[in-house]
Amino acid sequence: MSALPSPFKTPQGEAQYMAAYEATLRLWTVPYETLDIPSRFGSTHLVACGPQDAPPLVLLHGFLASLTMWAYNMADLSRDYRVYALDVMGQPSKSVPDQPIGKREDCVEWLTAILDALQLGQTHLAGMSYGGWLTLNYAIRASARIKKVILLSPAGSFLPLTPQFYMRGALLPLLPGRFLMNSFMGWMTYKPNLRNASTHKIADCLSDQMYLGIKHYSRLGGVNPIAYEDEELRGVKNPTLLLIGQQEVIYNPVASVERAKRLMPIIRAELVPEASHDMTFSQSKTVNQKILEFLKA
Repeated sequence: MSALPSPFKTPQGEAQYMAAYEATLRLWTVPYETLDIPSRFGSTHLVACGPQDAPPLVLLHGFLASLTMWAYNMADLSRDYRVYALDVMGQPSKSVPDQPIGKREDCVEWLTAILDALQLGQTHLAGMSYGGWLTLNYAIRASARIKKVILLSPAGSFLPLTPQFYMRGALLPLLPGRFLMNSFMGWMTYKPNLRNASTHKIADCLSDQMYLGIKHYSRLGGVNPIAYEDEELRGVKNPTLLLIGQQEVIYNPVASVERAKRLMPIIRAELVPEASHDMTFSQSKTVNQKILEFLKA
C-alpha cells in the first residue's frame, strides 16, 4: 500500500494539509495508537484509544473533516471502550485511496474489510454527519456486525439536505478560499457556541483543514447521501441512538426525529439544545454522556 500514489495534487499541498491535520490532532487529550489497514479500496488510516480488552466502538467522521474531529469526544468515550476512529476512504485525510467507492455496497465492503482486519466480529458503530449516513447504510446492509448504532447529526439520512447546503457546498470546489470555507462552517455552527474558546479553536482548526483538503486533494469520492426509504429504516433492528442539534440547518431536525421515531423499531431520538451541525464538539459533554448512557443501558 506504500506504493499507492498520493491523492494530493502536489507535495506542497499535501504538506500544508497534513500540518493542519496534525494541528487538530494536537487537541486530543488521550494517548492513541495508529494503524493503516489495506483493502482493495486503498489504505485506511485509523487511530485506536482505550483499553485493548474493552468493548469496541468504531467512529466515522463527517465529510471533509477527518478523524481529528473527535478531539473533544475521545477522552470520555475511550475510558470504558476500545475506540477506533477511521479516516473515511475518499476523504482528505491520511487514508490513501486505490479503487473508487461509487455505490452503497462499496461502502459496506470497505468497512467490513476494516472490521475483519481488526478482528471485530461485532462492534458498536457511530457516525457524525456523512459518517452517520455511512453508519446507517451499514446497519441496513450488515446489521449482524453491529451491536448498537449511534447517529450524530446524520447527513441526509431521514430527509433531503436543504438547497442552501447544496448551493454553499457547490461553491467550495469552484472557489476554494478560506473566506468561503469559514462562511460555510459559520453557517453550520450555532453562533452563541463560538463564544466558547475551546469550541472556537476546534472550529477554526477544522475549517482550515477542510479548506486545504478541498484545495489540494484530488481524489474526493463517496456516495451522495440520499434519504433512506421507509422499508430500509423499518428493517434496522439494532438499538439506535439519534442525536440532532435543535438548531440544525442542513435539514429539518424536528421532522427528521419524527420520521426516525415513526419508522425505526428500536430507537431513542433526541434534539440537543443550543447546537447546529457543530453538536459533537460544541456540546461534547452532553453528547458524550448521552452516548455512554445509551451504550451501557
